[in-house]
Amino acid sequence: MVSHGCLSLIKYFLFLFNLLFFSLGTLLLSLGLWIVFDEISFFMPAPSSLSLSVLSYFLAIGGTVTMAVGFFGCLGTLKEVKCMLGMYFFLLTILLAIQTVGGVLFFTQKAAFEDKLGEHVLEIITSFRSNNSRLNHFEKTLEYIQKEVNCCGWNGPKDWREDMVPCSCYQPANKTVFDQINQGMNNNGSQMACPCQSLSFPQNYTCNIYKQGCKEGIKEWFEQNM
Repeated sequence: MVSHGCLSLIKYFLFLFNLLFFSLGTLLLSLGLWIVFDEISFFMPAPSSLSLSVLSYFLAIGGTVTMAVGFFGCLGTLKEVKCMLGMYFFLLTILLAIQTVGGVLFFTQKAAFEDKLGEHVLEIITSFRSNNSRLNHFEKTLEYIQKEVNCCGWNGPKDWREDMVPCSCYQPANKTVFDQINQGMNNNGSQMACPCQSLSFPQNYTCNIYKQGCKEGIKEWFEQNM
């Protein structure tokens, strides 16, 4: 039979564990709300592949869920309130179920997901620089992926029209070229005319287009980091 002291130790350990998560959830929620209501004064840049608005919603939702789990875990454990412990167990079960279902769906529907993602990427490529505000964030994400994964287009460079290939598709020969490419960014973060395509661009600095499509690049990255 487990001693009373051991049970008390477990109870307070669980309380401290959930108190930590409640505090982290509060921090995430506060950070998310700060970005939503005062994005201009926010001093930390968002990841290159994610806009501040999307990041703020992720932080707010994640913080709220974490706070709820921590709250029910803290009070339920400390006061030994059965309904709170039940809610705590229920939330953990829901999270586990979501992770399990998400994992199963990902592996069973991977081909369908890949086809759908390909269609979406080709739609972005077709409407690139069309001033469609709905796709602006996706265009920046695509350019970030092409630059980081060293790929071009979904199936390859042929997905792009010759006069529409963005700078993210080019592999600069050195830092001088890289700096000039970065200067081709406009205020919205989209690429303007690429220096590599300019006839006045110094001939001793060559730019090569990545031959690999992002479909294979992303798949390779995923397999390496699985």
